[in-house]
Amino acid sequence: MLNNLPDPKIIFKEVKENNFVIYENVFNHEILKEIKLFWIDYFAKKDKFKSNDLYGATRSIGDDNYNSFRNEKQVVMYRRSEFPWNKPINDTTKNLIFELNKIRNLALGLNENHGLLFNNDLEVFFSQINNYPSMEGKMFPHRDTKKKEILLSCMFNITFKNIDFEEGGLYLLINDQKIDIDELMSPCSVIFYNGNLIHGVDRIVSKSGIGRIAGYPMKQYFMSKSLLPNYLKKIIGIDNAIRRKFNFKSAIKQGNSAFDNTKINE
Repeated sequence: MLNNLPDPKIIFKEVKENNFVIYENVFNHEILKEIKLFWIDYFAKKDKFKSNDLYGATRSIGDDNYNSFRNEKQVVMYRRSEFPWNKPINDTTKNLIFELNKIRNLALGLNENHGLLFNNDLEVFFSQINNYPSMEGKMFPHRDTKKKEILLSCMFNITFKNIDFEEGGLYLLINDQKIDIDELMSPCSVIFYNGNLIHGVDRIVSKSGIGRIAGYPMKQYFMSKSLLPNYLKKIIGIDNAIRRKFNFKSAIKQGNSAFDNTKINE
């Protein structure tokens, strides 16, 4: 699925020396065409975005995929987050992000499936698609963490500057110089960069009304469901007991994978 990428160790070396590196024609234009049509249509329906939990600080293992948004002075963005234990709404996007996560893992000297396999730290890989709408989409300048080490981040555009929007877009601040990253990104290109550099998104201006859409392979430490407060567990237990009593469908999946499809003669 991926092309024109060097050995992953070279990717990390480039980012370490130059803060970012862009590779052209990393995936097929037919893939871009499919996901571009899908996500433009998806983000056109803003009524799907209810939650303002844009940053997901309390994500837990087993959470549902979800939509979120913020419309504030410093940030205007719509976001789709999808977790590996759930079904994605677009398989092609999921597969592309999955493959990019593998490359990033290898660049960091990790197992290529790190974040997909259960680990004691509960660090989870997931997919994220961001939309900065036309005439208002923006993100304040920030670093992704407070640490000084390199945070190897990765991103691909789904819509493009000078094609889908005319002004604004992603920038990096390097040695007090503002680098217009979206000006450098072409269709099917991928950027690897240090997410601990100051970066942001200048307000998007788009005559087409499409705005800026981009995809990211993400990693984050999740909470265990065992950290749920006891009162919430009790509420879930009471709800399940009521459902059983009145023969309603349980909110919790019943049984396990040992079920056989063969029907028992009664």
